[in-house]
Amino acid sequence: MRAWHPAALLLGLVASAPLGAQAAASGEQVTISVITWGPGDLVFERFGHNAIRIQDAARGTDLAYNWGMFDFDQPRFLQRFLSGDTRYWVEAFPTDWMLREYARLDRETVEQVLDLTLAERAELAAFVATQALEENRYYRYEYFRDNCSTRVRDALDRVLGGSLQRRFTPLRTEWTYRSESVRLTGPTMFSQAGIDIALGPRADVPLTAWEAMFVPMRLRDYLREVTVPRAEGGTKPLVKEERVLHVSQRTPEPTERRGLTIGAWGPVLGAWMLLLAPVSAAARRRTRVPAAVMALLFYGAVGLVGLLVLGMWIGSAHVFWYENFGLLIYSPVALVAAVPAARAVLRGTFTPLSKGLVSCVAICAMLAAVLAPLVSQRLGGPLLLFLPAHIGLAIAIYRHTRPAAEPAP
Repeated sequence: MRAWHPAALLLGLVASAPLGAQAAASGEQVTISVITWGPGDLVFERFGHNAIRIQDAARGTDLAYNWGMFDFDQPRFLQRFLSGDTRYWVEAFPTDWMLREYARLDRETVEQVLDLTLAERAELAAFVATQALEENRYYRYEYFRDNCSTRVRDALDRVLGGSLQRRFTPLRTEWTYRSESVRLTGPTMFSQAGIDIALGPRADVPLTAWEAMFVPMRLRDYLREVTVPRAEGGTKPLVKEERVLHVSQRTPEPTERRGLTIGAWGPVLGAWMLLLAPVSAAARRRTRVPAAVMALLFYGAVGLVGLLVLGMWIGSAHVFWYENFGLLIYSPVALVAAVPAARAVLRGTFTPLSKGLVSCVAICAMLAAVLAPLVSQRLGGPLLLFLPAHIGLAIAIYRHTRPAAEPAP
């Protein structure tokens, strides 16, 4: 899952030159491995990466087939990314160069040499070489169901006669697409929060082991369990040899989901909102402008988030963004409420419109808390992040718009 510099693309084109010849390899001197790289720094690197390595001693080639190629400079990249029409492709790179590049980035590197038959090695070498041809190389990338790791998984399953899918599809795990995304993006807290906010209920269905292989490290771990038939009878491990090619100095990959890293700031923000709720006439004068600014900024930001999430539901092919109950928490109505709420605080009185809008935003957020145990979508992270602020700000606004003559309790 990595975009490469143009020089790297040139290396890939040079490496791809003998692909037609390689497709006809007999398999006798072909060694096939799966290389898995651990998480990196950027958000799209947090999920790890993998590739199929094919060494052909007869031809003197050693190529790593990488299905994670994309280009930020593609025309309308952002629009296509948001709409779900993201164009990725497979590229063959000299393995030594690719290993050096990932070692430079301090990405943990594990190679698993596969114990395939001569026919399976020949078939897999031919298949990936054909996939890397110009007319076949491009595909519509989906984060969870069709990515660099599922392409590696499917290529292996193809030559193994579907045995991987048959074995791992019936196995249910405790993981979901959301839990895996939250777990792996924990160190990049704003990206983690954005992913949790964007995902709808389809991301909370427990995964089969087959589906969990969308994470390269999960595929690596499951391959250790796979056995294949021996020619003389019985079975043998699919992974003949596993070796660590680079030991990373990074913090190890998180082993379990711990919720939103940024979530603890939700109660802090809620407490700050309550500090803007006046308890006396003097406090009312002192906090009026800060409260108005906070209403404008918070409702504006929340409304923009809600508008984006709604747009992703309506206008995107990313099905895991659909039917998002989080829209109760970050409602687009908040964007409409921002200016009327701020004006109401500055004037010290509600209009029917401003009161209705503020009430709607607060009630929707609290309704989400009530519905959270009843719906299939995991709402805990967004609720922790937004609900305290919604409640605190609503209290502050109502305190600022009480009749001036009414004594504070």
